[in-house]
Amino acid sequence: MAALAEMRRGARLHREKSIAPFHPLILARLAEAEDEVGEIDSALATLDQALAESEQSGQRWFDAELHRIRGDVRLRQNPSNSDSAEASFRAAIAVAQGQKTRSFELRAALSLAKLYRATGREADAHAALGPALEGFAPTPEFPEIEEAQALSAGAVADATL
Repeated sequence: MAALAEMRRGARLHREKSIAPFHPLILARLAEAEDEVGEIDSALATLDQALAESEQSGQRWFDAELHRIRGDVRLRQNPSNSDSAEASFRAAIAVAQGQKTRSFELRAALSLAKLYRATGREADAHAALGPALEGFAPTPEFPEIEEAQALSAGAVADATL
């Protein structure tokens, strides 16, 4: 918990000093840390703050990832009701497509496909990954490509969320 408190302090200081370019990334990592320790409401509030600041500053470059992370958090918040997580993943894909940030699109499509696979929607999982995978070749620097290809091909027996 001390590390989480230090992350919160660092994020606050970063905002106070108006060092804006990487602030969405810092808040995303803070939200992930909050989620990891079970502070789901705090994680969602941090993501809300990041998206609001992004809109206010006009620096929308990390919005797709913020929506994807929100989907992950929402899914852990209520695994039996995946509707809000699905909506967040779809928002992430739409933002990434609009910005032409293909790596963010693939990461969001992979999260959505894992959700679909976990709920028995194999065809939807494949459909989510198809367009996002176009033109990508596996590379060690971006392991999500290989994971997405395997999931799309049906090679992954039990995708974990």
